[in-house]
Amino acid sequence: MDSVLTTKFIGELLGSFTLIALGCGINMNLTLKKSYGEGNTSSVTGPLAWGFAVAMAVIVSSPFDTGGHFNPAVTIGQWAAGVFPKEWILTYLTAQFIGCFLGALAVSFIYKGHLDQTASEPAKLLGVYATNASIRENKIQNFSSELLATFFLILIGLCMGANHAGVIIENSTGIPQFTHSVVGFGSLGAIPAGFMIFAIGMAFGGITGWSLNPARDLMPRLVHQILPLKGKGDSDWGYGIVYASIAPMIGCLLAAGIYLIIKPYFG
Repeated sequence: MDSVLTTKFIGELLGSFTLIALGCGINMNLTLKKSYGEGNTSSVTGPLAWGFAVAMAVIVSSPFDTGGHFNPAVTIGQWAAGVFPKEWILTYLTAQFIGCFLGALAVSFIYKGHLDQTASEPAKLLGVYATNASIRENKIQNFSSELLATFFLILIGLCMGANHAGVIIENSTGIPQFTHSVVGFGSLGAIPAGFMIFAIGMAFGGITGWSLNPARDLMPRLVHQILPLKGKGDSDWGYGIVYASIAPMIGCLLAAGIYLIIKPYFG
């Protein structure tokens, strides 16, 4: 791995770790028994808190000039839209999955006592790690919700990048890549990413918990699977693979296709 990819690997790993340590930590604080945050929630709390978690992850990764993906759907979507080099895909995806796994592992250690206190409620034990549908019978709507939510995530992100202060040519790939990592107005430049997550969560969070991100769902789900959590139930891999992984990946490709159609209008 050359020095450029090593730098980007570190940035994506740190950002993904930050995202899940904060995000799953938010879930645990608001859900687990004996936590000071238990029950102190509303329809706004989760999406707002996760939005800030994304913004913090962008800030942490910004010195490494990765673009702040933390999500295979973002990486693949940008590649399909022609703004990300295919040579970097494996590096980014590897960092994202490892970072998300380590983030979930770390926060599990911190909240071990509270996880033990919630042993009588296996649904909550899985819910603090991974997503699930509020009405499991609505399979088509659940799949469509994750697809559309990720579609907006990728399309908005691509449009934000196109409106950024130009593009750069990195390494020898010849692929124009958005200079997302420039954080304007100090750290406030990361806030739009948080606003985007907040808006998407408020729109679609009530249906499936808005995974948007295979690494965000599958790696915490794996931690749930391998840890000896008291009273845990099944890790529900079928849901995670179909609704939290396949649906977002289809959504990202559709967003890339729409972006390519409207790209000329950005000048």
